Amino acid sequence: MAIDVPTTRAFLAIVLLGMALCAAAADYPPLCVEISPEHPLFLFEKSCPDDLQPATYASNVTQAWADLPDTFKPFSTLQIDVTDVNIGSRHAKLSATLAALQEANVPTVVRLADSDPRRTYPLELAEELVHDFTCIKGLQVVGFEFRDYYPFGGHMSIATPPQVRWLIDAIDIAARYGRFITIELAELGWPRIMANAWCKPLYEKLRTCAPYAVPVNLHRGAHHIARTSALIGLCLEGGAHHWGVGARSWWYSDAHFVEPGILGLAEQPSKMPPSIYRAMLLNGAMAGATVYTFAPDTDLWFGRSQHHWIEAIQPTLVEILDGGLIARRDFVAKKIKVAYQLAAAATPEEFHLNLRDIDGVFDAGRLVRGAYGMEWPGVVPELILNTGRRYWIPLVSPHTPEEVLASFDVVVHPAEIVSAEAWAELLDRYYDPDGEGTAFISRIGRGVFVMNTRENTYEEQVARIPSLPAPVRRLQARRKEDGIDLEWPFREGDVSYKVYRRVLPEVRFSLLAKGLDERRYFDGETDPNASIAYAVTALTNEQEPYSCVLPYGDYRTFSVVESRIAEEALLGPMLAFAESHPIQEPMPAPAAQKAPWPNLEGLNETQRTLARAVAERIEALEVAIRNEDLNAVMELYSTDYEDPQAWRFQYVRRAFQWFFERYARCTMGRQVRRWNFSAFDSSGQIDVLLYCRVAGVALTDSTGRVADVAAHFPRTKDSEIWLTFTNREEPWRIVRTNPAMPNFRDILSFSAGPADGLDPGPDVGREPTTF
Repeated sequence: MAIDVPTTRAFLAIVLLGMALCAAAADYPPLCVEISPEHPLFLFEKSCPDDLQPATYASNVTQAWADLPDTFKPFSTLQIDVTDVNIGSRHAKLSATLAALQEANVPTVVRLADSDPRRTYPLELAEELVHDFTCIKGLQVVGFEFRDYYPFGGHMSIATPPQVRWLIDAIDIAARYGRFITIELAELGWPRIMANAWCKPLYEKLRTCAPYAVPVNLHRGAHHIARTSALIGLCLEGGAHHWGVGARSWWYSDAHFVEPGILGLAEQPSKMPPSIYRAMLLNGAMAGATVYTFAPDTDLWFGRSQHHWIEAIQPTLVEILDGGLIARRDFVAKKIKVAYQLAAAATPEEFHLNLRDIDGVFDAGRLVRGAYGMEWPGVVPELILNTGRRYWIPLVSPHTPEEVLASFDVVVHPAEIVSAEAWAELLDRYYDPDGEGTAFISRIGRGVFVMNTRENTYEEQVARIPSLPAPVRRLQARRKEDGIDLEWPFREGDVSYKVYRRVLPEVRFSLLAKGLDERRYFDGETDPNASIAYAVTALTNEQEPYSCVLPYGDYRTFSVVESRIAEEALLGPMLAFAESHPIQEPMPAPAAQKAPWPNLEGLNETQRTLARAVAERIEALEVAIRNEDLNAVMELYSTDYEDPQAWRFQYVRRAFQWFFERYARCTMGRQVRRWNFSAFDSSGQIDVLLYCRVAGVALTDSTGRVADVAAHFPRTKDSEIWLTFTNREEPWRIVRTNPAMPNFRDILSFSAGPADGLDPGPDVGREPTTF
């Protein structure tokens, strides 16, 4: 028998790690809940308004639990919080709430901390809660940052940042009481913890308490790929037994998406398509995530935006559970051939040696570009990998055991590969594609994942998969006096069958029967006046190729052992017999919903020609900002420029000069809202309303301790600017902006402290700061 050497190495590494971690955790009691790929854990938020009394809050939480479908209850907990900054009042309210929830037998998770340090729960009171209330199954920490790089020359125990010390003790409390603790981080929190020298005690605690501490990728901001890659690596190296997905619709507004096709800032909550939730969950399942947390609670089954739950969250969780789609750790290890080992970092400069490869927002992101590609770096955040050919490249810490490193075919270190092209060439030596086409395709464990890769662009993509289980076809349904008889053809490779039913107007099938070894089924529980559709799937060895066109927001999964539903037999009240027909594929999004650049809607041919010429100048401005080319920027402004505060051409030069001197990785997101030619005949000027966001990142703050400080302008409520162009000094140049762009006050506000009085707004004189 042939032996798969890489697979054997990976399996042995996992076994050895598991033995070591079990020994390390032997002093702690067993975890009070089950977490595994077969039994994932779901955390659903139920927030508490500030003025709500404990009894009312507990009643609301209890009702939410009662309304949760029974299918999910064995896997679920409700996350609660009281946000009062007065710790005595908060503890009293939380204790009263928990007493009622314990009486109602509602499994809960208590939030101990978030991004506001004033709300960090005292640990002695946290321990009191987990000691007194067995309904607490876990604890939650959300939004901590680990951007501190403190050059302290004394003992590390003194220099360790306070959030690190607090979190180490919080993890210990959870482990000592057999509870889990989810640690949900955005930005580059997980790569920083793994590499930051001051976080090594926290890393060691995570490793010791691996069954209890659950690192979670909080879907906020623009660094999703680096966080996911880090958590895959952390699990493979033994720093965690489980990792999680923090699904948040806020990701969409963080990305400055208003609705599909539209960039910008919205005053109202974002119109995130529910399908984005599905993408988040499937991303986690294919990479082995076993914990899934959800917020805001308005998106859940009891919330005002419950269409997210109905259309995406609930059906996707059912699909993950029923299909066994969460990849086991050994399947993930077998799939991965190449890993990236982070370098230890004691300074922001040292950490950027890692970012040069792993992140295309704050640095070059050579690995990310080479492995997956990036659509519009720094402007359009990447949630879905642009290709599945290389699966996920895990990031492992500097502390990774040698036996784990030896399980990979290749381990790459910072600065060893100097371009995206070289990364692609290396990876293609070790990875073969799981299909063909422009869509994401990846085969892992029991599933094949096929996803449209565009987060906010209407674009059809194609996928071709060489082999999938062949669907059951030619299903026949016959109406009898006492029910409906189903029958389907014989196939050599079929092992067993499942029967599905939907009663119109339902759009999703429900499982009716499973484990059938005969090719017929009788449904005796039918309404003769209803229209009913039936479908059959098979556990089968029968195979066939599959191809499809995926519209925007289409994310599909397939089993590698069970056939998909491809046909349905629809039997109406007046029909005695029906044979199955193919189910129609989803219709692509209409082209009218696109927001094309440069948005020439409503313009005549003459205006279109002029608008295209102006749009080319806006594109040139974007390129000049991306290249941090001050002279090229100024070539796009007229020497007669003046803003509403009467600042002129030299002001523009000085503002952009400061921005380029202070910030790197500069970008300009832009999208035309509308054109105005009303002044063209009289003045030769063209006005264009532009969504515009110029952004960059500074290596550190002014102290040199806090890394990667992002800045952007303009800082208006909608980030929209009227640009007036003139061709008096050919070619077209900007002669006026309203509001001002650039605005020095907006730029300097990112360097000011809270007491400096330098809030964003028009750059006009203000009263001097006093103390």
